[in-house]
Amino acid sequence: MFNYFLPNIEEESENSPQEPETIYYSFDQSSPLSSSPVTQADSQSTNNFPHQDLLNLIPNSKSTLIPSLNQNSIKNPEYQNLKRKANTSLWEAVERNDIVMIKKLLNANSNGIFVAEPNAPGLNEWTALHMASAYGLKEACEVLLYNSEDTNINARTSMNRTPLHLATIHNHLNVVKLLVNEGAYIDFTDNDKNTCLHYASTQGYKDIVEWLLRKNSMTDIKNIRGRTPIDIALNYETFMVFYEYFKKSNKELIITGYTRTIIHHTLLHNSREDQINALLQKSCTPPSLNDIKVFSERPKLQNTKKNKKIINFNNFLLPPSKVGPNDFRGLLQLGKGSFGEVYLVEKYDTIEKFALKVLRKEKVLGNNLVRYAFTERNILMTISHPFIVKLNYAFQTPEKLVMVMDFCPNGDLGTQLAREKRFSEEKAKFYLIEILLALQELHKHRIIFRDLKPDNVVLDNEGHAKLTDFGLSKEGISDDKLTQSFCGSIAYLAPEMIRRTGHSRSVDWYLFGVLFYEMIVGTPPYYSSNREQLFNNIQRGKLKMPSSISNEAKNLIKVLLQRDPSKRLGASKKDAEDVKADQFFKGVNWEEYYNKKVKPPQFHQIKRVFKDIKLEKMFGKLQDDVPAPRLDGWSVLQPS
Repeated sequence: MFNYFLPNIEEESENSPQEPETIYYSFDQSSPLSSSPVTQADSQSTNNFPHQDLLNLIPNSKSTLIPSLNQNSIKNPEYQNLKRKANTSLWEAVERNDIVMIKKLLNANSNGIFVAEPNAPGLNEWTALHMASAYGLKEACEVLLYNSEDTNINARTSMNRTPLHLATIHNHLNVVKLLVNEGAYIDFTDNDKNTCLHYASTQGYKDIVEWLLRKNSMTDIKNIRGRTPIDIALNYETFMVFYEYFKKSNKELIITGYTRTIIHHTLLHNSREDQINALLQKSCTPPSLNDIKVFSERPKLQNTKKNKKIINFNNFLLPPSKVGPNDFRGLLQLGKGSFGEVYLVEKYDTIEKFALKVLRKEKVLGNNLVRYAFTERNILMTISHPFIVKLNYAFQTPEKLVMVMDFCPNGDLGTQLAREKRFSEEKAKFYLIEILLALQELHKHRIIFRDLKPDNVVLDNEGHAKLTDFGLSKEGISDDKLTQSFCGSIAYLAPEMIRRTGHSRSVDWYLFGVLFYEMIVGTPPYYSSNREQLFNNIQRGKLKMPSSISNEAKNLIKVLLQRDPSKRLGASKKDAEDVKADQFFKGVNWEEYYNKKVKPPQFHQIKRVFKDIKLEKMFGKLQDDVPAPRLDGWSVLQPS
């Protein structure tokens, strides 16, 4: 999945330039199901319901069309299973934008008690309308609103986001207009107190900002960090929309201590507050022994020797030709984030398929996130491991930074979990073993992953696991060094991260335990849709585990979720070796797993329908005369 970020809205930016003052939260940016279309056969699931079998269990009402339901009938497992199938079919029909099937599933006259429920919540409490709004499917939204009287236009996700929030985040103006005109409340705030106007402003969606202001969206609402929508305007054009609105309304522009400054049609993103916080934090952090050692051992400039050895360039093999936008054909958009997108592409000369990740320079440079983009590129380029996604190329265009990575066609563990609800212990163990080997490799290179969750574990052709998305990773961490960053996805924050007491590589082992728990239980431990309650649960709540879990699994989870990072399994200098020695992994032949000699468990294959994507949509404007900054040292050609 693609988990990039919204900057400066609240303490939620995934890659903020001020590590000690930054919090990263995962956003409701992707569908709770796979973003891939499913087969037509799958969509017919409601046609194959054994209606009559269940009708025999339910007493007939006076109507000959629709049987009556009493309390016992509703609790009947067969009834619940069929209703679940109807709701799942509705989600899948929305994903495919299959308007005919959506109407069919919502038809109460033909489906009776098995009619799909438009407000049925899926993963992260998404409804069908949330999905249609996030995908920008206006006609599907209309069908959901007009073909069912029960559709809740203001339904909330687990992060309290409405369909209008999601349509705004993904820049779907036509859906925003539809929802507002049909009665969506325009000023609802989510868990982080952001309104739709906050998101439109921080993303630079000028047209949506104009539309929301015409509809009298409130401009003085402050988010959890005390920022108004004007404070976090992405660029000069967006800021001027607010300026013109206040001017026409004869109102005084709201100025706060965070409002950005305009200089020659440029909006300065780093206010004095940002600068002072960064300087204060640096002054409070003494250099570590390792930093001093690295500085002392830095390469020294040397005088050029007069007698140079003549190099015979004929002995060198010429590298492959330069790789650029014209070498790839866009097949499908796999994901979308605040700073860029991920596409499935095909290389013309080899017909190989890759996952192509693009980051918009305007947002990366405007928010001082260059070094975090380089961190992800460096890790993908440096690490060569069977269970870590590999970088094949990196280049840039006038408007975009591009990374071309291995394509793993079978989605991520989040998608698989959404369809299976939970894994067996044996299936979970297989993935844990491969992930453990990947974490061991990262730690060996002094890298902390820090964002281990189901969405960041993808499955390759055969079903083997690979870690991906290293935007939150930290390089150069030694055994005795703590880093002060406050980062991660909200349901996967370790206790020391919430307490801001600093963390080491043992934070990865805590997340390893969270992932194990979610795979065999179905939800993360301590989960609550209320953020304050979730934070309290993580720090003080009782760990609840179903009785169906084996004692070996329970014991492993307990020692991994130890709140004291120094006592956590894997915290010693032995690192991964301590985790490997746990009773749960007894008898595992680690070498066979590393060499992929163990057959992966069964998984749901993802079927995709390709659609050609224009180069300009993926890479932006490609003309040489486009004025744009260039990042030196970004491009990589076939790293080893």
